[in-house]
Amino acid sequence: MKIRSTLIDAVTAALVLLFAATARSQEVVPLRGAYPRIPLPKPAPNAVRAVANQNRSAAGVLKDGVLTLTLDIVTAKWRAESDSEPEVPIFAFAEPGAAPQTPGPLVRVPVGTEVRLTLHNRTDSSLVIGGLRRGPKATDDTVNVAAGATREVRYRLTKTGTWFYWGAFKGTTSSDRLWLDSQLNGAVVVDAPGVSTRDHIMVLGEWFFPYETRRQKFEDVMVINGRAFPHTERLVFPQGDSVRFRVINTMAFTHPMHLHGFYYRIEEQDGKAIPPARQMLTNTDLVSPEGTEVFSFLPTTPGNWLFHCHFAFHVDDVASLVGSPADSAAAAAQAHGEHTSREHSMRGLVMALQVTPAAGYVEPSTANARKIKLLVQAEPNRLPGDMPAIGFIEQKGDSVPHRNKVTLPGPVLELVRGKPVAITVKNNLEVPTAVHWHGLEIESYPDGVPHWSGMGNKIFSQIAPGDSFVAEFTPPRAGTFPYHSHLFDRMQIGSGMYGAIIVTDKPRDLAHDHLIVAGGGGPVIDPVSSSPFALVNGRVSPQPLKLVAGDVHRLRFVTLHPDWEVTYTLRNDSTIARWRAVAKDGADIPPALATKRPAYVVMGPGETADFEFLAATPGEWRIDVVAVGGWHISLPVIVEPKPKATARP
Repeated sequence: MKIRSTLIDAVTAALVLLFAATARSQEVVPLRGAYPRIPLPKPAPNAVRAVANQNRSAAGVLKDGVLTLTLDIVTAKWRAESDSEPEVPIFAFAEPGAAPQTPGPLVRVPVGTEVRLTLHNRTDSSLVIGGLRRGPKATDDTVNVAAGATREVRYRLTKTGTWFYWGAFKGTTSSDRLWLDSQLNGAVVVDAPGVSTRDHIMVLGEWFFPYETRRQKFEDVMVINGRAFPHTERLVFPQGDSVRFRVINTMAFTHPMHLHGFYYRIEEQDGKAIPPARQMLTNTDLVSPEGTEVFSFLPTTPGNWLFHCHFAFHVDDVASLVGSPADSAAAAAQAHGEHTSREHSMRGLVMALQVTPAAGYVEPSTANARKIKLLVQAEPNRLPGDMPAIGFIEQKGDSVPHRNKVTLPGPVLELVRGKPVAITVKNNLEVPTAVHWHGLEIESYPDGVPHWSGMGNKIFSQIAPGDSFVAEFTPPRAGTFPYHSHLFDRMQIGSGMYGAIIVTDKPRDLAHDHLIVAGGGGPVIDPVSSSPFALVNGRVSPQPLKLVAGDVHRLRFVTLHPDWEVTYTLRNDSTIARWRAVAKDGADIPPALATKRPAYVVMGPGETADFEFLAATPGEWRIDVVAVGGWHISLPVIVEPKPKATARP
């Protein structure tokens, strides 16, 4: 993380100039075309190939309450993507006589099991192994294994939960790993009596190789269970059959994990079970650094869906080794970026899900749908630094908006629960686009993932320049939701192609119901940096919110910056206010959690949150909207005196 931070600080000014030179043309530039690729380190000639581990079978021998397990730590070679893509060196865990695995062999046992573990370090480096059990301090739960040495460890797993064991160079920690030791990870699941083991374990990992010159460049691939999308496992579920995921983040930074089409119920976080009364429904949630999350969901609607990280640079060409040269001559030949493809494809932290229809399934009707028309356009010089904006504008009736105008953020789509809509999206850009109605429990076809959403022969492709697509659906739940581009995300979302959907049962009281949308205000098209540009309610200096003292107001937050985790704090110069949590991602918060708390929340891209706020007296507040290590925008909040009632004559 220190390397990443230093690189970002060093190149921000250069990246602004880079964006200015490319974005003004309104042309989508491949992320990897900005700088030449570099030669990757080569595996040792005698290295054994590591295989992807889908975490279906527990390792070792379990007998009479004792798990006997031997793990070799070996030098291996690994292809994170297809078998024809770049091969890189790693250290990996392996059971004796078996191929090394990434992630390492699964440790899964009933609570109370004694573990008799033998570690053989067959590499030429001294290593530290940690995370074998829950409870002790991190510094106490480690084993040093010298190069060529063998260590035997005995311990008992007395706490249920989900976590991971890891290995790193001696003198470092799990958060310091970059490339050679990056795949020394393995899942640990300790089951309570009677708990179903019918689940899917997903270990998120990264291989990160900085240039030796440290000149603002790196190679990187992010994986789930040892593979990067589109080569991750494809999961198939029958409609109506409940599913449980165990997500393990081995990286030292968060991931906002988004499930298309369904809500999931969080049952465990960071190894700690959550009581049923405090379990939240969500469709996008931040998995903490080196944290875990266990959740279940019911796949009620058939079709193709995704489960993926919602940071754009974790699911695009940045998170891929495809195109990396094998030698210096190839690197020099690629200095001008001719090797890159202009075809969009998702990469990295993505899982493809397919829900097969139950017998007799009939797609619901959207007859008599309300019609809405959105145009996707570019507006020159709209963003800070005279950058062009890419965004939406609504066409009402026969009056066609100007071709070079957009609304930032996009028009608020006020929908009614249970009432169908048909939203026509017309693409007036010079490049393809797509729109995702984030968090809505709708049919798969209008979900908006190019070349994936839909079922059978009815698959959404993309919206070509000059073409239109009609998304027909019926919102089943009242709440706050985003909509945004699902193609060339860093460019299109980063340039303003996002907005809010508010689904209600009756018209909102706009004097007491307020929307705050934080999103992109200009992208940076380089893999090493996050965009330094942002907008709140479409502005760098947003218009104040006006509240009435003594009245309860609803604040709806929508976070859609593709690069950043964002914090919101409602405060004045002396204190942080208090508000009551109401909803998360459009779902009501359980009563046990719908309590007053300090007015501070951390959100990732795609998340929404609703709060109720009452200011007892007039005064001035502000909502500080901050990307950690990045931009800071303040939204003024003015609490005015309550108007005096007018006496009747």
